[in-house]
Amino acid sequence: MESFEEQLKKARQLLEAQDYKQASRAYLEALKVVPDDEQRGYVWAELSWVFYQLASYQSAIDAAKNALQFHPDYQAKEDLYRLIAFSCIQLGDEACAIDYLEKSVAIDRDSVKQQVALYELAKLYFKNQTFEKARKIFEEIEPYFYQNDKEYWFSILFYKGFIYYYEDELTRSEQIFEELLENSEDKTRKATALYGLAYIAFKRKQYLSTINLCEAVTTNDPNFFDMETIGFLTAASFYHLGREDVFDKYYEQLRRKYPNGRYAEELKKLKTSRHN
Repeated sequence: MESFEEQLKKARQLLEAQDYKQASRAYLEALKVVPDDEQRGYVWAELSWVFYQLASYQSAIDAAKNALQFHPDYQAKEDLYRLIAFSCIQLGDEACAIDYLEKSVAIDRDSVKQQVALYELAKLYFKNQTFEKARKIFEEIEPYFYQNDKEYWFSILFYKGFIYYYEDELTRSEQIFEELLENSEDKTRKATALYGLAYIAFKRKQYLSTINLCEAVTTNDPNFFDMETIGFLTAASFYHLGREDVFDKYYEQLRRKYPNGRYAEELKKLKTSRHN
């Protein structure tokens, strides 16, 4: 039988070669001959990354927790917490993800590797409508991503624009979406900025502008990610402009395409209100 050192060396070589399936087997073999709990913790920690690369997210979580159990003084706990959080995101467990991301950034929020962790935490806060927490983190990390990764920066602008929208600060929201539009060379990215501006125009009851903005969204990105909202904003704007004939066409299209959609009840109210 190979020694622990030999098994571990083999496992690390396989990991470096990105042969994750064989690496996982080698690490599991190393666990059979590991000399003490501290080394066992290190093996489980490295194995957790292997499982993550294999998209075995529950196994990655279990391995990371084993690492912390066998080696409570593990020096890079923030990395294991982050890995658990990212695995939880993949599994759709947002509460778990928030918990472990908060633990991770409580240890380290300044290093480069943690900026994405902060970004993901802010996204989860946004999704859970904890807008103030989300905004503070996005503002914290924005300078780093502006300098180092424009795609993340564009995404941050998108989220900030909607945070201010939901906080009813429409002027600030508009400024951010205009900044996103001005800095976007890619048509798909431009569409996301126009989408935000369409929300604002609709809320301001600028219905003709809303229609034009929605048309600009689909012109820039025919496969836009939220065609349901674009359809609703367009339909409702035509309704408020008194073009009930056009509204009826959009209503039927939306009813067929999204029979149980997010706007089904609101569209039905518009449809029936003109008869009252």
